[in-house]
Amino acid sequence: MIYAFDDCELDLRRYELRRQGRTRRIEPQVFDVLVLLVRERDRVVTKEEILDTVWGDRFVSESALTSRIKAVRQALGNDGKAQRLVRTVRGRGYQFVAE
Repeated sequence: MIYAFDDCELDLRRYELRRQGRTRRIEPQVFDVLVLLVRERDRVVTKEEILDTVWGDRFVSESALTSRIKAVRQALGNDGKAQRLVRTVRGRGYQFVAE
């Protein structure tokens, strides 16, 4: 399955993110966060759900999630101010908002 949005392609079979046709190197957890947000794009994904899905039973701080979201935005050429691809819903979670 390949998801196409903005100038990106998210290739689930090859575990690749391509931007403007070029493969972007991203950490596995960053890839997993992005995949979860894209798959659940019709709703806000709670922080707890992301932590449970990506990290499972391991204990991690919320700052680990924040850093992965920042890395997702950087890989997509987005930032926390514009939020044109990944929107922060304060106190709740995140939503992928690109078409």
